[in-house]
Amino acid sequence: MRILIVPVLLLAALPVFAAAPLTFEEVDTDGDGLISADEAASVEGLDFDAADTDADGTLSVDEYDIAVEKLRPATGRDSPNDGKAAAPATPPTPAAPPAASAAPQGTPPKAPAAPPIPAKP
Repeated sequence: MRILIVPVLLLAALPVFAAAPLTFEEVDTDGDGLISADEAASVEGLDFDAADTDADGTLSVDEYDIAVEKLRPATGRDSPNDGKAAAPATPPTPAAPPAASAAPQGTPPKAPAAPPIPAKP
């Protein structure tokens, strides 16, 4: 059974690693400190025009980081359902009925026994 656990965990984690966008340094292939539209084309899903907020034709580190953050799947803090349809709620488990007492129905419960009265000398 232990032999199956590691491969299953790796398969479950694979989308997290596969979806990680490239770092700024990986995209800035010419090393000039800016990302051109051609360089940005290597980042899947990146809208260069929307990311270029100062409209200078390049992305700075800050512009790139902001754009990449929008590409990442939301974490539990940002969006609990990661943009997917909400999972159906699990119906609550019905409460267990109260435990039946030993006294038959309609019979009042017995009062607790009174403490013993000490004998007079």
